[in-house]
Amino acid sequence: MSDSWTMPSGFPDLPPGQVHVWRLRTDRDPRSGLALLSAEERRRADAFRTDLLRARYVAAHAALRLLLGRTLDVPADRLRFRQNAWGKPALAEGDLRFNLSHSGPWALVALARGIEVGVDVEAVSHAPPLEVAGIAYSAAERAALSGLSGPALAAAFYAVWTRKEALSKGIGRGFSFDFTGFTVSADPAERTSRPALPKDLAGAGWTLHDLPALEGAAAALAVPAAGFGIATWRFEPSLWGL
Repeated sequence: MSDSWTMPSGFPDLPPGQVHVWRLRTDRDPRSGLALLSAEERRRADAFRTDLLRARYVAAHAALRLLLGRTLDVPADRLRFRQNAWGKPALAEGDLRFNLSHSGPWALVALARGIEVGVDVEAVSHAPPLEVAGIAYSAAERAALSGLSGPALAAAFYAVWTRKEALSKGIGRGFSFDFTGFTVSADPAERTSRPALPKDLAGAGWTLHDLPALEGAAAALAVPAAGFGIATWRFEPSLWGL
């Protein structure tokens, strides 16, 4: 995986064995994206309390539809979705899998064929919300944070958060997945790592990858085995129809 986000010269093919992660900024006029969304997505957008949050939601979900549509050569507004038993969205048919995450001004979309993927981005606060660790981090993760302070604590906190979220989203169990029951590396320098999974997932090959730097954010990707090629792309709305 590259250490940077690359601008493609054309829309890249997505063969089996590859994972593509796209990044975009979501602070933009939402009007062009609204036309791509379903009625349910527009209702969800209207439920946000502020225009900024609404615009970010529209930009992220419109970009997801454009990326899926370009990959499948299907009009973005004709895509249909379903959910698994725990609420993870998927396309209604076909083997293309995806995951979407957005926080602050950033959104990430992960795409792959025939395998589940999970991605997470979190806007970083210099004073991290440590109460999250008390309810969602394992004992080993909390112990790893306990001797840290300042920037080192923030870096480790968000490394754990994004890795745990990406893994949970990849597995697709939603909030039924006990976040305290598995452990990820708290070392920000360990860019690729393997989690310690609960007994019912023992033997699963999930691998965690920290994604290239994003200003003011941290991000991670979860894939179900080692050995996948990972490409990280910049999504520029003006080039792709937004």
